[in-house]
Amino acid sequence: MRKWMHTCQLQRVFSGLYLHVLFLLGSVRLGSGDCSPEQLAAIMNCSKHERHTRNYDYMEGGDVRIRQLFSRTQWFLSIDDGGNITGTQDPTNCYSILEIRTVSEGGILAIKGVKSQYYICMNKAGQLQAKRLYTDNCNFKEVFLENYFNAYSSVKWTKNGKQMFIALSQKGRPVRGKKTRRENVASHFIPMQCREEAGRID
Repeated sequence: MRKWMHTCQLQRVFSGLYLHVLFLLGSVRLGSGDCSPEQLAAIMNCSKHERHTRNYDYMEGGDVRIRQLFSRTQWFLSIDDGGNITGTQDPTNCYSILEIRTVSEGGILAIKGVKSQYYICMNKAGQLQAKRLYTDNCNFKEVFLENYFNAYSSVKWTKNGKQMFIALSQKGRPVRGKKTRRENVASHFIPMQCREEAGRID
């Protein structure tokens, strides 16, 4: 009986590994039409969550990270060549690879699409906008939450004294900042690690 159970467990493990490999190969084929080899390499390395390897050193300034921001509403934050900020459920979408750069101490960041070269900014009304040139509207404070997710609030703008956050709705659409709260699921993201050198585009 015990021998049969071990054999069954081994079969399940190998079956799971086989399916995982098939998924990865399928993802590469799906993304190969739009992505360069360098971008594909970055995507293939965007699989490790930061939750167990948080490094607070970058908060002292000067750090640059290449990440995908995966929302708790099951969308990857992306910004395309037209400056459209939205969510995608395709993990191979090149527009979801983001450069997160520390611009000041205390976790003040600027977020830019690696492929589109647009910064994600927020205006006074709490609307997310794409800008080619960096301004103080593009500054966000990274907040580490107790549930291992992160939230990103506008440094410059608040609504009635309350912070306004980057957020994606259940449909993958940006939520206006005045409707967001720190505790809202739509405001929670997990940074997915990428290899910085592979994610860069010349």
